[in-house]
Amino acid sequence: MSGAVEVLGAALVLLGSLFFLLSAVGVLRSGDAVSRVNNLSPAMGVGLPLIILGAALVRAADGDLTVGDALMALVAIGGSLVVSSVASNLLGRAAYRAQDALDPRTLGDALAGTQDGPGSDPAADRGRADEGRAE
Repeated sequence: MSGAVEVLGAALVLLGSLFFLLSAVGVLRSGDAVSRVNNLSPAMGVGLPLIILGAALVRAADGDLTVGDALMALVAIGGSLVVSSVASNLLGRAAYRAQDALDPRTLGDALAGTQDGPGSDPAADRGRADEGRAE
């Protein structure tokens, strides 16, 4: 039975690595910064948890997995999901603001016409907000 668990763990690690590979190919093929950030989501949201879970299963098959290690793996998976979602949101917004224009293949632009549009200056926006508080 431990042989099957070890094979399952190795398969999960390989599957997670495949998500990273496909995400890297998507990043290279993307035309703008927003699409590049978006293409990292499968790697962080699915690939990394699969790799962590697979590594934990391999350790369990070897008899080296403790309760502490299992809890650490669960915390790592949960933490990576939370951190990656917040980071991708911030990176996407920063990339959107820093670029001149979206790739023509990009569908939709939810921030068009807002002060977060391409080429906007976040420092200037903070300055305007500070001026409003001073009055």
